[in-house]
Amino acid sequence: MSAKDSSGLSPRMQLILESATRVVAAGGMRGLTHRAVDAEAGLPQGSTSGYLRTRLALVTALTEFIAAGLIDSVEELAGRQRAGESDAAVVERALDLFAGWLREPDALLAKAELAQEATRRAEIAEAMAPARERIEAIVEQILTVAEIDDVRTSAQAIIAAMEGVLTSALSRPPAERETFVRDVGRRIIAAFIPTL
Repeated sequence: MSAKDSSGLSPRMQLILESATRVVAAGGMRGLTHRAVDAEAGLPQGSTSGYLRTRLALVTALTEFIAAGLIDSVEELAGRQRAGESDAAVVERALDLFAGWLREPDALLAKAELAQEATRRAEIAEAMAPARERIEAIVEQILTVAEIDDVRTSAQAIIAAMEGVLTSALSRPPAERETFVRDVGRRIIAAFIPTL
């Protein structure tokens, strides 16, 4: 779930948002302050607030930053399917993607924290909505090509289930996480694409 490929951001904004990701991953949303981001980034105090004046602006920018990395990853999967890769190969690439997110868990942890914040703050839920809708549309496209019925509900179910699998994996010892995600993820996906 790397959020590193964020074209259009200045190098300073990229640094700020990568640092904000690490701050939230380490200390949760309560730890996300302009001062904490400045310290994590090694920037002079006041630098982050010069770009993102309010905490809401900081949280919204972080939400969009993490979402951009998610969308890029899922769009790559859809592109491989359009290029003619088999459903089974696309599923294996999806499992590779999920396993990769576990190797760099900061963005995954930050996304989980933001999802919790979205249950309490409508503006955060609104900032997350475009990414969720785009990801759902991409997964629907993958399922349509795989000739699955009721693609909308199936896409929502797969996404929700895999979010739960990834969260559950983070509570396991690091050596067990990847196997857990691959085994459980394969079982979930096979429930929706029985031809695999």
